[in-house]
Amino acid sequence: MDDTSGSRSKIESTVRFYNLLSVVFFVLAVISLSMLTLYLIPDFIVLALGAMDIGTILNAVSRMISLRNIPDANQRHRKAATTVKFFHIVSYACFGIAAIVFGIALNDLATDFAVMGLELTGCGTILRAVSRDIQLEGV
Repeated sequence: MDDTSGSRSKIESTVRFYNLLSVVFFVLAVISLSMLTLYLIPDFIVLALGAMDIGTILNAVSRMISLRNIPDANQRHRKAATTVKFFHIVSYACFGIAAIVFGIALNDLATDFAVMGLELTGCGTILRAVSRDIQLEGV
């Protein structure tokens, strides 16, 4: 019993820590974007996308971990299905915006836009990988 409760508390503390870190990175992204209003430097967008990418990854992993911790199988399957749908929608949005940003990068030879496109593509890819992992595990 102690091993199970110890494992459960480690899982819960990991989920809380990842959630807190993801919020920190999302706040850093907002700060970076707000700096863009003061200084029109595209690097602030790149920094914001990087911070949002890290925050999204942490949030996705914490959701994946917390799904495994739900004892009721029906509730776990329902939450897993809604999580997978949400991750798919967000990943498709990331891929769509990345395509637009890559188009701008190619048209204007703007490397900052190419980096933004890569960040968005990476975020979408990681969300698809996490959602696929949830599906394959049959959580």
